[in-house]
Amino acid sequence: AKKDMQQTRDYLVFLRTAMGAATKNMEPFDEAYKAVDWTPFEHLPLFKVANRMNAYNTYLLLEHEAQ
Repeated sequence: AKKDMQQTRDYLVFLRTAMGAATKNMEPFDEAYKAVDWTPFEHLPLFKVANRMNAYNTYLLLEHEAQ
């Protein structure tokens, strides 16, 4: 359970860092999402179902925070 929590934390930090760089550079979401290497996290539960949604919501949140 502790390992799963650490992997989830690593994913969330990575997600925020990747989408943060995209918003800072004013990259469109679709381009930014495609440019990220998500393979280190594909093994996480529900990754394929939830990752794009998580990335988009994080992108919007960071875009809003930058204003």
